[in-house]
Amino acid sequence: MVTGAWWPDIDVNTLRDRMNLEGEIPHARLVEAIEWGAIETIDQLATWQAAREEEGFASLITVDPANTVGGKTRLELLFLAAVSSYAAGRLAERHPDLTAGREGSERGDQRRAMADGFTASATRAVRAIQGEARSTSELI
Repeated sequence: MVTGAWWPDIDVNTLRDRMNLEGEIPHARLVEAIEWGAIETIDQLATWQAAREEEGFASLITVDPANTVGGKTRLELLFLAAVSSYAAGRLAERHPDLTAGREGSERGDQRRAMADGFTASATRAVRAIQGEARSTSELI
């Protein structure tokens, strides 16, 4: 899946494996969720991206190319983590048959908890890309 000239392309099958959701996920649903995850991630990083482009960087992977893990840049891995986490959260929210356990009364709570966990993971990845702290606390 192409996400634009600045962002890395996404291999849908690789993300399917990384997301590790229970149940069968139809390909069209998976693609829609990944597209949504990419849009959400890119929208949240738009200001950060613009600042990097002003600094002369041509793409995400050129921002810190020496910082790699497993042959990919740290920032590329964080981007893919954010996209896959947002996508998994969307699937958990919208397709209960994919994530619910057998206890019918607990399905809604399980889905919400899973979706919240995925969203929190995506937020951590976005903040790591931006170089921000994982959480903000304030004394009242």
